[in-house]
Amino acid sequence: MSAIALRNPSLFRSPLLWRLVAINSAAVLAFLLVSSAYLEVKLRQDLVHEMQQDLQVRARLVDSAFHANPGDPQKTVGRLSQWAGVRVTLIRPDGSVIADSDEIASRMDNHGTRPEVIEATKNGVGISQRQSDTRGTEFLYVAVTDLDKPGANIVRVAMDARLVSQRMQAVRNTIFATVAALFMIGLILSLVAARYLVRPIQIVANAATEIAKGNLDTSVEMTRRDELGDLAGAFNAMSRELRSRVGQLEANRRELSAIMDNMSEGLVLVNSHGTVTLANRVATNMLGQQQSGLVGRPLWESVRMPEVDELLGSLPGIKEPRRIWVEDHTNLQQRRVLAFVATPLFDAGRGELLAVLLISDATEDQKLLELRQEFVANVSHELKTPLTSISAYIETLLDGAADDTEVRRPFLEKIRTNTSRLTKLVSDILTVSRLESGTGEEIQQQFDLNEIAASSVRRHQEAADLKAIKLTLHTTATPALGMINEEDMLSAVDNLLDNAISYTPQNGNVDVTVAKGAQGLSLEVKDTGVGIAAEALPRVFERFYRVDKARSRAMGGTGLGLAIVKHVALKHGGKVDAESEVGKGSCFRISLPSAATSTRLPSSPASPA
Repeated sequence: MSAIALRNPSLFRSPLLWRLVAINSAAVLAFLLVSSAYLEVKLRQDLVHEMQQDLQVRARLVDSAFHANPGDPQKTVGRLSQWAGVRVTLIRPDGSVIADSDEIASRMDNHGTRPEVIEATKNGVGISQRQSDTRGTEFLYVAVTDLDKPGANIVRVAMDARLVSQRMQAVRNTIFATVAALFMIGLILSLVAARYLVRPIQIVANAATEIAKGNLDTSVEMTRRDELGDLAGAFNAMSRELRSRVGQLEANRRELSAIMDNMSEGLVLVNSHGTVTLANRVATNMLGQQQSGLVGRPLWESVRMPEVDELLGSLPGIKEPRRIWVEDHTNLQQRRVLAFVATPLFDAGRGELLAVLLISDATEDQKLLELRQEFVANVSHELKTPLTSISAYIETLLDGAADDTEVRRPFLEKIRTNTSRLTKLVSDILTVSRLESGTGEEIQQQFDLNEIAASSVRRHQEAADLKAIKLTLHTTATPALGMINEEDMLSAVDNLLDNAISYTPQNGNVDVTVAKGAQGLSLEVKDTGVGIAAEALPRVFERFYRVDKARSRAMGGTGLGLAIVKHVALKHGGKVDAESEVGKGSCFRISLPSAATSTRLPSSPASPA
């Protein structure tokens, strides 16, 4: 399991980091600016108040000095101005200027209207900051007088207000330097705090990105014991649960995919518009398409079958599964019939209606259906002919021919012949049915094929002698042992000998040969008869198939003998094949496994193990 480390080289490229730093820095800067503005105002007020108190003290000292040395006012004012370090003005109670340290008193207008003078005459002390009318410069004025002495002069001292600005500028510079230093410290602390918060968030984000890429083994290693540590723990729990869920889904997908790809039927999932959303391997093979070319396209574009197009169009209206059979004409060399079963549309849970199409190869089913139909038709025809003859003979006898002894016996012989033919036909039909269905006596035991061949030859020797046919048996030197049902195998050999003797002319030869080989046993019946045309040879083992129908019926054949031979061979795990040439004869061969390789067939439940 991989883990995302706490160290992350791309941290300083994080927008969140710089956003937090910007927010924190803006907050710090705003706080510092407001604080510095407040401090500047407060300090200015304190400084002005302090200077006012200082000027008030100096004004009192100057006033005391005037009372202690009442000499020439102009000289005294000059001397006191130098001593106090301020501008000194001596004013009478009526506002006229007695003396001034910076100006000639006679040239100065009446100061009775000055704010500080007015306030001083009322309260003993007056303070104001304004522009001087005589100097044109802003001054801070403080005027004092002794209210206990009526008619006492007013002493006013003044200081240039620029001294306050200069002192405030020094204070302001100190504040600015402090604010700058504090802002840098705040910026650094904001960066550290933002990095402390952003780093684990970015780690979790990177881990989430890895999981989104499919790396479900990603986890976050974090030892913090705060909410971010809880977030990392919750993320790891989510990752484990997601990994478990995805693993389960992947296992289910593989299982479903394996089931679909190993189905014997094709499966196609289509939506209500007939577009393929899913198809298994069998379906693509049956439809002759590539899986990538089938999914995502309407099925009618890939399958040019009108019946399928009509089936897709009927999907919204069907309420129960619908089945159709379609003959595939894409392969002109081999006939193929496909069966399509469509289910009604269902909601797949994503708001989309889907339907399932099951596709199977119904070629053999169609052949079996046609064979059954042909079988019924042939049975009906084969039964109808002798029954019609029997009915005609009986009616003739009932009409009076029964009293004529010369006519009665031939008619009864005909009736017996047709009755025997019906009996053999019914017997052969029952035999074929039993062999095909696997019912009845199916016991197989170790038996010598030589004995079966010899028994069948003895039973047909008389028929061969009547036609002067040389019937010869060739057996193996040692027993040809196989797991054999004696009755069925004897019936198969009898049918081969019946055909061979029936279709071999006078003075011909029929050879029966039993052989053993590495592949098993074989029994071969070879004749010098009329032979079979090459185009008819593949069909001679079909039920009711006759090369020469008129001649076969005349010989009493039912058309089922070779079909019985084929089914007997198949029941024994073997096969039958034929070779023939017109005018030269035929050779039929039954191939069987030997006793050493033979096993009990699944379709023979009664046979011993």
